[in-house]
Amino acid sequence: MIFSSRSKLLLGSKTSKWVLTIGLVSALTGCIGSNTKTEKADDIPSWVTSPPKSSTYIYGVGSADKIENIALAFIQAEQNGNVQIAQQLRTQVSQTNTQDTQVTSNQNGEQVLKRQTAYTQVTTAPIELEQAINEQRFAGENYVYALQSINRSRVITKLTNELNELDDTIRKQAASLSTSVNQPPATEDWQTYMKLIPYFAQRTSYVDDLDLYSLQSSPAGKAAQDIQDIEQQLGQALFNYGFDVSNTKQANELASALSKYGLTPKNNSVFTLKSTTSQNSETQSGRFYVFENGTLELIGPSGARIASWTVSSRGIAKNQQNAEAQAIENWSTQAIEAMFTWLTRLE
Repeated sequence: MIFSSRSKLLLGSKTSKWVLTIGLVSALTGCIGSNTKTEKADDIPSWVTSPPKSSTYIYGVGSADKIENIALAFIQAEQNGNVQIAQQLRTQVSQTNTQDTQVTSNQNGEQVLKRQTAYTQVTTAPIELEQAINEQRFAGENYVYALQSINRSRVITKLTNELNELDDTIRKQAASLSTSVNQPPATEDWQTYMKLIPYFAQRTSYVDDLDLYSLQSSPAGKAAQDIQDIEQQLGQALFNYGFDVSNTKQANELASALSKYGLTPKNNSVFTLKSTTSQNSETQSGRFYVFENGTLELIGPSGARIASWTVSSRGIAKNQQNAEAQAIENWSTQAIEAMFTWLTRLE
C-alpha cells in the first residue's frame, strides 16, 4: 500500500544537519542495509531500492519496523530518510573540504591562518534553508518505507542571495578604510577591521552551507576580487595589530589565548593589555581548589583605556601548583574571550 504525506523535518542549520547525521546514521544503515532484503522484491516500489536521481532534488530513503502504531513507524522511516540525505551531503562536503585544505596549504600565509582562526571563534547566525518533505510512503509486510527529498536548487538560490547581500555589507563597512590592499593597515582603522571579522565569519558559514548543496566540483561561493582584497586587508591587520602582554602576570597564558582567537601577541604594539588579579585557595577531599579573580584592561593606541573585563576562574588539581596553573590558564582564556567578543560586536 502506498501513502502520501507532507511531513517535514528542518535541515536548515549546520547544527541540525550534523546532529541528524551523527545521531541517526547507525539507525539508517541498519534499516536500509538489511530490512529491504527481507521483503518480497515484487512488492516493493522501485524507489525503495533505486531512489530518483536529480540535479534539482536530493533524495533519501528510510525504513523502520512495521509496528501497530503505523504513523509512528512512518515518522521513524522519514527521519531515517533525512539521515540518508545528510549522509550524501556529508560525503560531498568532505570532498570539498579536502580541496579547500590543499588550496590553503599552498598559500603559505600566516595572515590567512589568523583570520580563519578568528572566524571560528565567532558565533554566526543560523539560516533556515530548506525542509525535507515526504514524497512517497510504502507499508510492506514487515517494514515501512519513506522517500524524502530536499529542493537543492532553492537552497542554492537562497544562499547565493544571502551571500550577495552580505558582500554588499562588507563593501560598505570597508569603504571607510584609510588604506588599500597593498598598504599597511592604518592604526585608526582598528575598529573597522574588528567589525569585519563577524561579517567574514558569517560569509564563511554561508559558503560552507553552499558547499553542502552545490554540485560544483570546485568550492562554491567564491568571493569577487574586491571582497578577496578586503579579506586580505583584514588578515594584514590581524597580523600587524598586536597586543602587548609583557607587563602582565599571565603573559604566556594570555599570549596563548590571543593566538587561539586569531590575534597577535607582540611587544610594543598597537594595543596593550594590563591585568590586576588575586588568588585564593582551599583544599577539599585531598584536592586543591585555586580561584583566580581580576580585571583585564585593554589600552588603545593613544594610551587610554578602551575597555575592561572582570573575570573569575578556578583550577582543581591534586597539588597546588597545578591547580594554580590551571586557574591562571582558565582566567586568561575567559578574559581574552570576553575581549574578543567585545571587539567583534556588531552594534
